[in-house]
Amino acid sequence: LSEGEMRNLKIIALLLLPLLGCFAQIEDQSVTITHALCTGNTACIPGGPGVPLGVTQTGGNSYTVSFGDQPLLQSSNSLGPTTLNTSLLLNQAAFDMRTTGADFTQVQSVTLSVAIQPANPPGSDPCATASNCVQVATYNQSTDGVANQRIVLKGNGSDLLKYINSSHDLIVAFQASGFGPTTPWSADVSMDMALKARANFP
Repeated sequence: LSEGEMRNLKIIALLLLPLLGCFAQIEDQSVTITHALCTGNTACIPGGPGVPLGVTQTGGNSYTVSFGDQPLLQSSNSLGPTTLNTSLLLNQAAFDMRTTGADFTQVQSVTLSVAIQPANPPGSDPCATASNCVQVATYNQSTDGVANQRIVLKGNGSDLLKYINSSHDLIVAFQASGFGPTTPWSADVSMDMALKARANFP
């Protein structure tokens, strides 16, 4: 994880921490986690006239968000006499172009999914078996308009906590249709979520 991703996850942990002390409900309608598709300032995704969106090829369409070993990020969890109920609903996702002069105008559709199991073999597309992935956000040019520097994917209200696996990871994958920029490019992908947690004492 990058420094920015670690900071985002620490924010989630700090938001939930007061629930351990007394009856409380915490609600934050916008918690954002951002992932860079390329490291540093490199433009690692191939481009060119008429080239399909290369980020969707050979397993390069997925990444893992690690939440660490914290029992707070479960839908329901007993902590002594307290029952903690938590939800992490996806509001929307977005791709933000980082490469000057590049854009997303030729992208037709993008789907963001979460995988139920890791890719097998490792490094392959976790959504190669369609039933292994659940769609959580989508963009379609015909209904959402032509994108430029930013693609916004509308969330369908999925609770992401259901898909955090036993290793405390959330496996995120995206698939797209259309064409990418005409030059090598880079982008950040983000997920904006609504966090709600309530501690109930008997």
